[in-house]
Amino acid sequence: MILLFFVNYLDRVNVGVAALRMNADLGFSTTVFGLGAGLLFVGYIVFELPSNLVLRKVGARRWIAVITASWGVCAAATAFVSDETTFYVLRFLLGACEAGFLPGMVFYLTEWFPRQRRGRSTALFMLAVPLTVALGTPLSTLLMSVESADFEGWRFMFFAEGAPAVLLSVLVLRLLPDRPEDARWLAEHEKVALRAVLTAERDSVAKVGSASLRAALRDVRVYAIGMIGFGISGGLYALTFFLPQIVAGFRNSYGVTLSTYEIGLVTAFPSALAAVSMWWYARRSDRVGERIRHIALPLFPAAIALGVALYLRSPVLVMLAITVTTVGAFIVLPVWWQLPGMFLTGPAAAGGIGVIAALGNSSGFVAPYLTGWMRDLTGDYRTGMLVIAGFMIAAALGTLALARDSTFGNSFS
Repeated sequence: MILLFFVNYLDRVNVGVAALRMNADLGFSTTVFGLGAGLLFVGYIVFELPSNLVLRKVGARRWIAVITASWGVCAAATAFVSDETTFYVLRFLLGACEAGFLPGMVFYLTEWFPRQRRGRSTALFMLAVPLTVALGTPLSTLLMSVESADFEGWRFMFFAEGAPAVLLSVLVLRLLPDRPEDARWLAEHEKVALRAVLTAERDSVAKVGSASLRAALRDVRVYAIGMIGFGISGGLYALTFFLPQIVAGFRNSYGVTLSTYEIGLVTAFPSALAAVSMWWYARRSDRVGERIRHIALPLFPAAIALGVALYLRSPVLVMLAITVTTVGAFIVLPVWWQLPGMFLTGPAAAGGIGVIAALGNSSGFVAPYLTGWMRDLTGDYRTGMLVIAGFMIAAALGTLALARDSTFGNSFS
């Protein structure tokens, strides 16, 4: 699952590295790039809920295999982009194909892990995200060095990083069981014990929350959690897509000239530190049985750091501030994903998680487009980052407001 998510996220965000050369080769403005980067999430939003409902109906093994193969084809096809239109279409299709993967895997984890272990399990799975940026960014810059007169390096990078997903889809069919009952590595008594714990948890959740899809779609908590996710993810997507260009801009701002590979290494550092911190933080949340403060408190310094980063007078200080933002946003993601399971179960969980993921990932369209548009309008990234920082503050305040609901305000330990 971690390997799948690594490839999934890499195929989603490697466009940020490609932009170092692709924009000049194809004549894309920052606004055009930001719109294309963000259009992935339009497809993502449209297909996220129906994809999660299909997964619950046909099983994770078959549906994740289909999703993996289809996004691999679209990611590899991005190597043949020729103009704005093909860029926009392929990014939309990539989002449509990827849409069911993350919410599907989050729902899948609720079918396997009890609540008190689910936070660290989700964090272990989501380590793929910071690891993708930490390891995938330097990898992408290396692949971009492989080029010829007829096939630019960024095209080779898209093709080389998209093709593995098609191969992994075959492994999914062989290795991913739909339910604990299908797991060959569990003894029969372990299957029975795990199912008893999960069934008892679902019964208790159904008493205070929603079990039907219709009830989930009418539950205001679904939309509140989704919008909190919007604020958390906004800072991450803005940095993921534009940080390589910001670092490349150190040449004009500070007189620091870096090669494409060096830009990849500098960009990777904040996410590498986030990867080290994420599992520990989710484990702490599981251990003390608390979610709300574990989500809200890191977002305040993360937002402040993002807002001031580009006003600092040293590239080292800029990267330190960006590291605070990156770590703060990444460590709360696995904890945030535990909120739906506190009041949704069964069909409500499948549908509600799909809606929450769609709302959260809508920032993947808004943040890059807004950042690119403001960059073209003002000449720098400062205003865009201030706006995104405001989204993160709103997410922190919204999370604290959830504590008024007894579902989230009480410890579950």
